[in-house]
Amino acid sequence: MMNSPIVIRWLLCLFIALGTVFSATDASAASSSETLTLSGKGFYYLSGHMDMLKDPSRNMDFRKALEAYDRGEFLPLPGTLNAGYARNAYWIHFTIQRRESFPEKAMLSISPNYTNNLGIYIQRQGLSPHLVSSFRTVQLGTDIPVANRPVLNPAFIVPLNLPVDEPVEVFVRVYSKGSISLTGQVATYESLRNSTYYSIMLHSGYLGIAAVLCVMNLIFFISIRDRLFLYFSLYVLTVLVNNLAAAGMLTLIIPQYAHSLSDYMVYMGVGVQVLVFSEFSYHLFRDFAGVWNIRYMRLMSATGVLTMVSVPFGFYAEIVPFALVGIIILISLLLLISRQLLVSMPQSGIFITVAFGISALGYFYQILRLIGVFPLQQEWDINMIEPATLVNMVLISIALSERFRITERQLSEASRLAEKRATELATDMTSELRDNKERLEVALAAEHLSTERQHRFLTMLSHEYRTPLAIIQGNLDILAIHPETVAESESPELMKMRRAVSRLVDVMDVSLEQSRVTDPQVGGKFTRYGADEFVRQQVEAVRWMWP
Repeated sequence: MMNSPIVIRWLLCLFIALGTVFSATDASAASSSETLTLSGKGFYYLSGHMDMLKDPSRNMDFRKALEAYDRGEFLPLPGTLNAGYARNAYWIHFTIQRRESFPEKAMLSISPNYTNNLGIYIQRQGLSPHLVSSFRTVQLGTDIPVANRPVLNPAFIVPLNLPVDEPVEVFVRVYSKGSISLTGQVATYESLRNSTYYSIMLHSGYLGIAAVLCVMNLIFFISIRDRLFLYFSLYVLTVLVNNLAAAGMLTLIIPQYAHSLSDYMVYMGVGVQVLVFSEFSYHLFRDFAGVWNIRYMRLMSATGVLTMVSVPFGFYAEIVPFALVGIIILISLLLLISRQLLVSMPQSGIFITVAFGISALGYFYQILRLIGVFPLQQEWDINMIEPATLVNMVLISIALSERFRITERQLSEASRLAEKRATELATDMTSELRDNKERLEVALAAEHLSTERQHRFLTMLSHEYRTPLAIIQGNLDILAIHPETVAESESPELMKMRRAVSRLVDVMDVSLEQSRVTDPQVGGKFTRYGADEFVRQQVEAVRWMWP
């Protein structure tokens, strides 16, 4: 288990470093609201030129907001708006004035692209800024169908017609179910077109690389059935889907359904990322992390599920800050745990450690910006998770590829050993079968010899047994032929002798018949016998023996 004081000191140093960098950047912003003057540049940021009014009730309409502005209730907003996951609506005001060197037709671009509701009120030329009827209204946001936007663009774009040296008042109502922030710029058509093309190219490249990494790790999972590749592939997929919606690319890909899917892909995507990333971390570090680290990963998995459930039930803003802070702590723990991989897996451990270190910086800044700790910078209005996760995904994929190579080598070695063992086993079985065949042939030969000897013995016994019986039978017949012995021949004693000889002959015949049945070379046959004759003979024999 990691030493807690080391973790705390490491996190504190990182927070101080990031806070110093971005607070120094914000110090350059104007301390009070002033008119945004457009002259020779192609674009101008709104940062430092905005006033803000908080609307806790979220029911203030434009008329009340205009009256509040006339009463001086709007306060100067240094930098840009970044209220985090507040349950408030905000009214923003700024004034634009064009010089002759700037084109009359300009574009107002407002971001971030995942804001749910933007009500933009622009003063009409030559009308009083104190009347509601002097302003034209444009409704934008992810909840508004793309067909209702004045310009098809990933960002929220409003065309402007700016008179020379005449100030134009603009009010913006900002509300979002997620993080509430706002930045923007006023740019010429050419400048906005170039920046839009550049942004689309960057996001397309990012999404393309993420898609390739997702498919590659999915192929690795199918090849070796390692669930670690599956979880990483799902993590890359969730990052891809979430950033696809957060960058506003849905307005270009599926404009008909962008307003229906955007919230689920952005907000539920955060919960899915937390869940899948926690499961991936668990399967990657379960052999190295301590018991409490494992429990914390399981807790973050449950937090991811709770974040997903919170979106349709309307308490996303209350849950997601805890999930994001929990991810910051989890990444910090993983960065420390990954050092142990340098010992067990030196090659892939380096990539994993560097990957989590780089992703930690991007996640730290973006998450702390989303919850309102760091301000939204005009130069840093992009999603910092994109470059951080891109580097993270590439390095982790390299590390997992090394794991795939090692696994493939182990499988090849195991296959070679299995083949060798199978060959040895086949050889042993062949030798054993050969020995059994030889033993069986010897046994069969012995049995054949025994049967043949038994047959010869029975043949000899039959001959030697029948000879004395034939002599006795012959003498009995001689006695029956001579006249002087006729009377004695009819005596019971001679009849008993004759029947005894006949019985011995029958016994010998039956014995020889049974021996032929056991002889494999002699075929069996069926014979019919009369039962009455057999019974009569038996009765006569018994009667002569016991009158």
